[in-house]
Amino acid sequence: MPPESSLKTILSGPFSFTARPEPVAGDLRMSWGIAILLLSLRSSRGKKGSFQKLQFLAHAVRIAEGRDDVRALLRGDLRPSDISVRVEPWLNRAVAFAHALKLVSVDRGKSISLTDKGATVANAIASDKGVLSEERTFLFEVAPKLTEVLVTKIWRMEDLH
Repeated sequence: MPPESSLKTILSGPFSFTARPEPVAGDLRMSWGIAILLLSLRSSRGKKGSFQKLQFLAHAVRIAEGRDDVRALLRGDLRPSDISVRVEPWLNRAVAFAHALKLVSVDRGKSISLTDKGATVANAIASDKGVLSEERTFLFEVAPKLTEVLVTKIWRMEDLH
């Protein structure tokens, strides 16, 4: 069959389309990003954290392997140089949106803290056991143990003794 006639057959034949939802990665959903940001801050000492700490948590929380690596680091089974660390672009967007919604305050571009309104929203997210269960468990376990000194060592890939 010549190419023109097979094209005519395809184009003139019956055609149906069924709409199906397209999955969108969590890190592209602002509701997910803001929720992770708020849970990270709620779990951190003083309900605040540096951009470095939040970036580290944002990267680690995304997948089970990242969460397991951080737990192993805190147990002393891994060194900081064994951990993958990267900047997550979605976190900056989440901070910008959360700041615009008055859920967080930004101190001189260096640290983020929960506002009263943000703490209320974070508490609501934390109390809903049906959402973000793995992420919530990880953040509640790990964030309080991550001091700024430890986070700096992780980003610099220094050995912990």
